[in-house]
Amino acid sequence: MELGTDDPVFGPWLEMQSWGSISDAAFQKRRDDYLIQLSAELDAIGRTPDKLHALRGEPPKWNPFIVDALVEQKPNSQSEAAAVYGKVFAEQQRLWLQSLLEASSEAAPGGAVVPDDHPRHLIINSPSHRQIRHHLYAPESPFDVSDEEALRLTNRTIGDLMTGKKGAIHQLNLASPGSPPRAMIVQEDSNPTDTHIFLRGNPLARGETVQPKFLSAMSGEETPIYENGTRRLGLARSVISDSNPLTARVLVNGVWQNHFGSGLVRTPDDFGTRGEAPTHPELLDYLADQFRKNGWSMKWLHRQIMLSRAYHQGAIENEHSREVDPENKLLWRMPRRRLDFDSMLAASDELDITMGGKPIDLNASPAIPRRSVYGFVNRDIIANLMSTFDPANPNACTAQRPETTVPQQALFALNSDFIQDRAARLASITKQLSSASDEDRIVAMVRRTLCRTPTESEVNQAKTFLSEAIPSATATDGAAVDPERSWTRLAHALMASNEFTFLD
Repeated sequence: MELGTDDPVFGPWLEMQSWGSISDAAFQKRRDDYLIQLSAELDAIGRTPDKLHALRGEPPKWNPFIVDALVEQKPNSQSEAAAVYGKVFAEQQRLWLQSLLEASSEAAPGGAVVPDDHPRHLIINSPSHRQIRHHLYAPESPFDVSDEEALRLTNRTIGDLMTGKKGAIHQLNLASPGSPPRAMIVQEDSNPTDTHIFLRGNPLARGETVQPKFLSAMSGEETPIYENGTRRLGLARSVISDSNPLTARVLVNGVWQNHFGSGLVRTPDDFGTRGEAPTHPELLDYLADQFRKNGWSMKWLHRQIMLSRAYHQGAIENEHSREVDPENKLLWRMPRRRLDFDSMLAASDELDITMGGKPIDLNASPAIPRRSVYGFVNRDIIANLMSTFDPANPNACTAQRPETTVPQQALFALNSDFIQDRAARLASITKQLSSASDEDRIVAMVRRTLCRTPTESEVNQAKTFLSEAIPSATATDGAAVDPERSWTRLAHALMASNEFTFLD
C-alpha cells in the first residue's frame, strides 16, 4: 500500500516525518500551524454527523478521529505522535468488535432488527469509521504484519511462548482425528541460482557452471537444457524417455526381486559396470520392453511374473542342480521367502487394507491393524517392533533389505504381546465353529495360518496338545482357567512355526 502526505489517515504522520530532525520549538510551531490547517479544512465541509457519518456519504479528506486526537494531545515528537495513533487505532478496534457483537445479537432469538441508518449501526456504516478501519485491516497496510515479523519484534519471553504455541498447533494439525489430510510437497523456484562444480569438493572453490539437463552419459552431449520453473518436469520426462533404457530395467528388476528375493541383476543399487551382470539378460530386456509397451502397468508386470513357470515352482531341493548352480541364479527352485510382518494380521483377519491415510504408531498398544508401510518412521529411533526384523535404514536409500536370522526373532515370536494378541484373535474367529467338532476347528485354524489342510497325524498331534494343556488347571485365585486358553496357545504355536514364517 503506497501512502503519501495526502493520505487521510497517515498523511499527518508522514508530513511530520518529512520535517526531519528539527528543534523541539520548531517542531511545535510547525505542528500547530499544520493542525490548524487540517482542522480548518474539516470545518469547511462541516463536522456535523450528516457530513461525517452519513450512511451513503463520502469519507472526509482528513480522518476526524486522527485530527482531533492530534489537536487534543499535541505530540511534541514523532514518537509521541506514534503513541497518539496507537490509541486511536486501539479504540477503533474496540468499537468495531463491540458493534459486531451488538449487530449479531439482532439475529438471536428475541432480537430486534433495526435498519442500517439506525444510530446503533453508526460505527459500522460511518464512512469516517470505515476510512480508518481500511487502514487497520486492509492487506499491505502498515498494520498488516506477518506472524514471523511480529514474532521477531517481540521480546524473548513472548517469542518463546509463541514458538511453543505454534509447535502445539502443528502437532494438533498432525495428530488430531479431525485434522485435514495433508502431504509434504516441493515447490520449484522459478528463478534458481546457477550451480557450479566444486573443485575438489570445496564449495568455496567454484568451477564451471553446470547446466540443468539429463546425464550426458545416458543421453549424449546434445541433451536439451531444462527451462527454469519446469526442471523437475523435464527430469521426469527424461527418466521415462524412450531413449533411456535404464528406468524400465530397474523397475522390472525391483518387481522381480520382490517376488524371488533376488533380482535378475543381483546388485539392484548398481546397474553399472561395477555391478553384477544380469543372470537372464534377454528376459530382463523383454520384460522391460513389454512393460513400457503396456503403459508402464505394474499390474501387468506382476501378472506376467506370477504366471511364469519359474514362479510356480516349489522350494524343492535337487542335489544335482545344487552342485551345478549353488546360488540358484538359474532359478531351478523357488527361493524360500520369509513372509512380511503384515502376514500375522492377515491370518487373524485383522489387516486393514485401506489405502492412504495418516501414519500410525508402530509401538501403539493395542497394535493398530494397518499395513506396516503406513508406520511412522523416526530416523533417529527405530520402533522396537521393527528393529528385530532388519528394517531398512531410513537415513539412506536401501535397494535391497538384508535378511538375518537371530535368536531375538524367535524370542519375539514366543513372548511378544503383538503375536499373542494375534493368536487370541485367531482362536476367537475359529470359535465360530463351536457347534462343530474340535477337528473342524483345528482344520480351520491350520488352513488360515498355513494355507493348507492338515494331515491326519497333525490333527491328532493338535488334539493331544489341547488335551495336555492346562484347561483343567486353576488360576492363582482358585477360579477355573478359561478353556479357550489352550486354543490360543495352539494358534500361537502355529504362528511361531517355521512353516508360517517361511513360504516354500
